[in-house]
Amino acid sequence: MTRQEEKSRQQTILIAEDEAPLARALATLLSKEGLCTLIASNGDEALEMAHTCQPDLILLDVMMPGRSGIEVCATLKTDVETRSIPIIIISAKAEKSDRLVGLAAGADEYLTKPFSPTRLIELVNQVLAGQPVAARRHVDPADMSTDQLSVYARELRELYEQEQAKRQALEEAHRRLGELDRLKSNFLDAVTNELLTPFVNVGLSLEVLQRRTETSSPSIQDAVQDLSEAIAALHRRIRGLVRFAELVTKRREPQRGTYALAQVIPPAIEPAALLAQRRGIEFRAFIPPDLPAVHIDPELLGEAVFQMAHNAVKFNYPGGWVHVRAHATEQHVLIEVSDSGIGLEPQQLERLGRPFHGRTDALRRGEVGLGIGWAFVCYVAESHNGWTSVQSNGPDQGSSFTLAVPVANNL
Repeated sequence: MTRQEEKSRQQTILIAEDEAPLARALATLLSKEGLCTLIASNGDEALEMAHTCQPDLILLDVMMPGRSGIEVCATLKTDVETRSIPIIIISAKAEKSDRLVGLAAGADEYLTKPFSPTRLIELVNQVLAGQPVAARRHVDPADMSTDQLSVYARELRELYEQEQAKRQALEEAHRRLGELDRLKSNFLDAVTNELLTPFVNVGLSLEVLQRRTETSSPSIQDAVQDLSEAIAALHRRIRGLVRFAELVTKRREPQRGTYALAQVIPPAIEPAALLAQRRGIEFRAFIPPDLPAVHIDPELLGEAVFQMAHNAVKFNYPGGWVHVRAHATEQHVLIEVSDSGIGLEPQQLERLGRPFHGRTDALRRGEVGLGIGWAFVCYVAESHNGWTSVQSNGPDQGSSFTLAVPVANNL
């Protein structure tokens, strides 16, 4: 390569930084200076990229997963292939001992976080141009006196002990987190069993009651039917609560397959349609059979659509209406549930998706729900790489809830 070609070549900076936002910010800053940037998120990756790409300069963080920046710097500076690559260590450690360790490892400069972008650019340009950086070159331990070496060794030992203590603390925190996860899982299993087991006996008793009232008066039969529907609704609500807990705690991962929504949605919203009929609410579903297939967990998506439809009926008025529609865009299939019900105020829109936001007194009176239904829908959308939206013009103006999932060929 001629001198002119070498001068015109775009210079490359390797940014070894595990904090992704900072790494991207540094890359953007250096790119504006006409420099090409590469990013490594851990020490091993930084070593590999330094050997493979031979960058013109390395910005090296000290605290990184795997190998630390000090270890990476020392390794590169003792390797014939990489020892000539300038290294600027960037670190939040600002003590003199920290700086001494970095320079002794072979760094050309030690820059403390937070630093000025102007200072960084100035320093990078100096190093790339081969200019001295204010007599802050690395320290050779061979040039140190016995006393200096003793201080240096003591500081290195202290830094090592601090690092070991931090690692042990992280390991202990990770162990305790695992124990908490196990306790949470056991608690959820116990609560689920306690909540759902009584329905077995209730179901058997209800079946006996229904048989004995087959010849009873219509009013008694209606009362038994109302009781049956109330028990079924309670059972479904508790099952929904359990599914919500399983999804939030990651105990249940979506079991995806490719399905047509025309097969999933109608049976899911049937209980809501029956409830609407009993309450004198018009309920219609518009699910075209030619919609693109979606890659979903049918049980989770069906429960999410049921929650949307059930809430639309529950918070509606006799004589009102609920419409369930599905249509496709280029990337997604959208399931919309709109209604003529009580609508939402702006502050209610802000709280949506946060479970258990209802006031205690209102919950006791049965005026509001636990807020789990829509939160569950949001979690289902997130677990399917989809999204949700809500629109309402205010109280008594109805609402429109949308759940979007990607079409199968876009995954």
